[in-house]
Amino acid sequence: MSFKRDISTSSLSGFTLSAILILTILSILIQNIPKQITTAGDKLLELNSQEGVSNAVTSVVVYFRGFDTLGEIAVLFIASLGIGLMLSNNTKCDIKAQSNFMLKTAAKILFPIILLFGIYIIVYGHLSPGGGFQGGVIIASAILLLVISYQNFELSHKIIELLETFAGISYVLIGLIGLIVLDKFLGNFLPSNISNMGMLLSGGIIPIIYIIIGIKVGSEMSLIVQNLIRRAQ
Repeated sequence: MSFKRDISTSSLSGFTLSAILILTILSILIQNIPKQITTAGDKLLELNSQEGVSNAVTSVVVYFRGFDTLGEIAVLFIASLGIGLMLSNNTKCDIKAQSNFMLKTAAKILFPIILLFGIYIIVYGHLSPGGGFQGGVIIASAILLLVISYQNFELSHKIIELLETFAGISYVLIGLIGLIVLDKFLGNFLPSNISNMGMLLSGGIIPIIYIIIGIKVGSEMSLIVQNLIRRAQ
């Protein structure tokens, strides 16, 4: 009986000590709760107010993590190249049917509107929701409309190659200039005009980089949709 009583006493003592320890830790945590919890988003917004643009997402994508974005567009280029190589090994056999009059007429009207909208999304990506990736896909949708509307329409591979080469080299050159001038890859070596953050000509290299991304994404996505529609069998 005394043995059981000792076990019960030790268990009660252990529970009491655990409860005291937990209450002590909770008391310390409650007394030291910060008035405002600082997160990574808060820090990024603080940095953006000093050297960014109106659209903080743009600052993150093409400036604070611009090197990662360079890898992303490289992945898109590899995907476009892979699709082209897979489809070029087969015997060509165009399977696209002739479009009707209504689709051709609609394409003539909508193509310039969609193209202009895509350019607007790219150019104003640092001021409003949008940017190079979104605008590039919109431009590719305009090309897709022409491809499905006109049986003989085909993008010039030479033009696509020139655009891709120009965009890729320009992105790397801007990054290297920042590395030379500010000792930081993609450093913002142009005046950013933080006082006029909402103006079109603000943000330094940030809007320029997004325009370059829009050119590269638009050309690569356009080539992908053309290759998929005009796939060989």
